[in-house]
Amino acid sequence: MALLDGALLGLALAAHPDNFPAAVKEYEREMFERTSAAARMSVDMQELLMSPDASRRLLEFFQPG
Repeated sequence: MALLDGALLGLALAAHPDNFPAAVKEYEREMFERTSAAARMSVDMQELLMSPDASRRLLEFFQPG
């Protein structure tokens, strides 16, 4: 994801060479849309791993079906 972020930020900066705030705003709008699902999944996994019954929940997570 870091390589894609760098490339997209570079494209936004190239599209707005004289307006750094506009370039960053354009990049961030797209980035937040693209990464929101991964961020939610990361929070869910952290909550699972830090729960008192983490071992049972992690085992259930990897069960088929």
